[in-house]
Amino acid sequence: MGMTGQFIAVSSEVLQAIKSQELSIHSLEVGLDIDKSWQALHYVLCGSIAEGEPPLGYIIPISSNYIGHLSDVEAFALNPGQIREALAAVEQITAAELREQYNFAEMVEQGVYPLTEDDDSEEFFDYIYENFVAIRDFYTLTAAEEQNIIFYIL
Repeated sequence: MGMTGQFIAVSSEVLQAIKSQELSIHSLEVGLDIDKSWQALHYVLCGSIAEGEPPLGYIIPISSNYIGHLSDVEAFALNPGQIREALAAVEQITAAELREQYNFAEMVEQGVYPLTEDDDSEEFFDYIYENFVAIRDFYTLTAAEEQNIIFYIL
């Protein structure tokens, strides 16, 4: 198995119920599963395994917006304004532009999950780009609905 990144779109009321642990994250339907691409995407966008300034740091929100250890996962949340800010930063990024930020050898050297030296650089880029597009689409829908996003790693 492995650590997979999960996104859920929720109303403010549901977000509050999750924060207060009246509701389990696991009782909600996953809106987007980005498999094991979460740390690699964060690294390509932010240049760091765990740090990342907004708005790009909001794409995989693992360095800010922590809401707690909930339902056996570390959870992070974004409000509609943060989602719109993140979306504005990435909605025009092309595959070529993302590739310019992609350095496979450096990522392997830094121990970026889930990479190993045996992985194919081109196949891995295609994998993370596919998930990047899925995140962008998910953020677009979530922003249009004025929802919040919860991100966690399972």
